[in-house]
Amino acid sequence: MELSAGLPPLDEAPDYRLFDLHGSHAQLGYALGEADPPFRMQFWWWPPPPARFADACHDVLRDIHPHLVDELHAYADAQRLPARELWRKCCRVNLKARLSPTQTVGRELAEGCSTFVWFISNQTTPSDEVRRVVVGRNYDYLPRQARRQRIRFVPDCCANPSIGARGSVPCGRYDGLNSHGLFASLHVVMTETPAEDEVKPGVPFHLVLRIVLELCRTAREARDLLMRIPHLSSLNYLLADARDAFVIEADPRRVRVIERDLTSGAQDICAVTNHFRHPDMRPLQGNRAFANSECRLAFLLGQGNRQTHRADLSVDALLAHAEAVMADRSAPMCGLNGSLTTLWSCVAELTTKRIRYAAGPPCFTPYLEMPAFSSSP
Repeated sequence: MELSAGLPPLDEAPDYRLFDLHGSHAQLGYALGEADPPFRMQFWWWPPPPARFADACHDVLRDIHPHLVDELHAYADAQRLPARELWRKCCRVNLKARLSPTQTVGRELAEGCSTFVWFISNQTTPSDEVRRVVVGRNYDYLPRQARRQRIRFVPDCCANPSIGARGSVPCGRYDGLNSHGLFASLHVVMTETPAEDEVKPGVPFHLVLRIVLELCRTAREARDLLMRIPHLSSLNYLLADARDAFVIEADPRRVRVIERDLTSGAQDICAVTNHFRHPDMRPLQGNRAFANSECRLAFLLGQGNRQTHRADLSVDALLAHAEAVMADRSAPMCGLNGSLTTLWSCVAELTTKRIRYAAGPPCFTPYLEMPAFSSSP
């Protein structure tokens, strides 16, 4: 299935295909390798790391989730590329874009990804509580990133089924939901560049959520995993299930967790954009400005105050509310310019494991329900 994004012309048309695949990781990799045009590094990427460093990162991935190594090698086979060469090009460390000032928003590249999770309950007696967990997520980046596929993968063994979206790098997931109701999303953070000796071999950013969605059943398991694995780049990750939500602020130099605020008077809502908030992490940003990111975060955290008491707690009504939040043009949540262009959006309700994707900016692109998982444990 291919949907038009309504975006400006690109060298390569936006690829919003939906893949629904069952089988081994190698079968998935080969299928996607056959479906994709020839792989190429994007013009804004930094050069690959030294081969020895990339090989060490390959060993890290193999130790954590060896089936993803099988998938990458099968993708390379389908593309008729040497697997080691493909891996090195995909093993991205520096995520800053090499662009001229005319290609960015303002003086620096502005990252625009936003996610919120809202825990809602309506209880009149102990026996009739209705509990819902609603997620809204926009992925914003340069429109020239053509790969925007949605993938539903049911592995034949050793991993959880999941639904999610990928970007330019093979085998990756940038957000998604697994069969246990665990949702995860990523958000790039622009930091001061680490010194060479501060970056150890680790997991490339695009594979972090694949590992989370396929190996973890709960947000707590995912939190513990992301606190343990070595990270190559600076990102925020939101992890949520029907009980918990966490923001992981990750950098090659250190990793910290932010838990949702449940103090008296606080709304049961968690959100993340593109800047660090933990006091141990903020110094890594140096003097970089994050006014846009802070504005979007404040907007998302304010959603609970606007919708504290809802008469309609049906899943469809709550998903419609999340869709309206992500389509907002005042903050703006839904971006239409430069690196703040919303390439796709998703909303989900985690107790029923329902998820919808919009193949383009949600301010004018409809959401479509993805193939559902069973609601049983």
